[in-house]
Amino acid sequence: MKSSILGLLAGISIVWFAIDQTSDDAAQYFNFLSILIVFGGTISAAIITHGLKKNFDILKMFFKAFQSSKYDEVGIIKELVLISERLFRGEDVEAIKDEDIHPYVKDGLRLIHNKFSDEKIKKISTTMLNERMRHYQQLSDQLTVLAKYPPAFGMMGTIIGLIAVMKQMGGDNSIDQVGPSMAVALITTLYGIFISNYIINPISDNLSARSAKDIKVRRIIWEGIFLLNKAENPVFVREVLAGYLLPAQRQELEGEMKTFNTQRMAA
Repeated sequence: MKSSILGLLAGISIVWFAIDQTSDDAAQYFNFLSILIVFGGTISAAIITHGLKKNFDILKMFFKAFQSSKYDEVGIIKELVLISERLFRGEDVEAIKDEDIHPYVKDGLRLIHNKFSDEKIKKISTTMLNERMRHYQQLSDQLTVLAKYPPAFGMMGTIIGLIAVMKQMGGDNSIDQVGPSMAVALITTLYGIFISNYIINPISDNLSARSAKDIKVRRIIWEGIFLLNKAENPVFVREVLAGYLLPAQRQELEGEMKTFNTQRMAA
C-alpha cells in the first residue's frame, strides 16, 4: 500500500516540478474545459462500454491498489500447517472451519467435513480457480480498454482548441491570442497522457500483479486441502507446501514456525 501511494505521489511531484521549472504561472495548466473534455469524455465512454454499475466496480478496484494484502504465501502455508497439526491430533474439522481463516480454506474444510473424495474436491477447486482467473482477466481487460480513452479525448480537446486557434488567425491581435490558445489546446493532451500513463495503466499493472499473487495463494490452499483430506503428516504438509516458496520465503516460514512453537511451549 505504502509503495503504491509513494509511486503515485512521486509521479505527480515529477510532473509538478517540470511545470514549475518551465512556467512562471503554474495555474495556467489548470483549465476547466480541458478537464471536462478528458474526464467527462472518459467517464461517458466508460459508461457506454461497461455500463454504470460495472464502472462502480472498476472504481472500487482502483482503491484496492492502495490496500495492503491480507494474505500472503508464507502466512497461508503457516495457517495450513497449523490446521494439519490440529487435525492430526484429532481435533474436529467443524470447529476449525468456523474460525477467522481464509475463505478458501473455509471452503476446503467444509468439503473435508462433508467427506468429499479427492476427485470431487479437485473438480470443485478447479472450477473455483478457473472462475477466479476469468474474473481477474475480465477486470484487466476492462482497465486496458479504459486506458485508451483519456489520450483519445485529450487529442480531441487539442483538435477543438486548434480549430479555435485557426479561426482567430487573421483577426485583430491574432498573434497575441494564438500562443495562449494553443497552450490551452495542448493541455488536454497532457491531461490525457497523465491519466492514462500515471494512473490507469500503473494501477492496472498493480492489480494484475496482486491478482497473480492471489491465484498463487489459492493454489497453495487447495494443495493443502488435498493433503489435509488425506490426513497427511504435518511435517509432510509443510515440506510439500514450502515447495511453492522462494528460498528467502522458506527461511521466513521456518522462522515463524519456530517462533510459534517456542511460544506454544512456553504457554
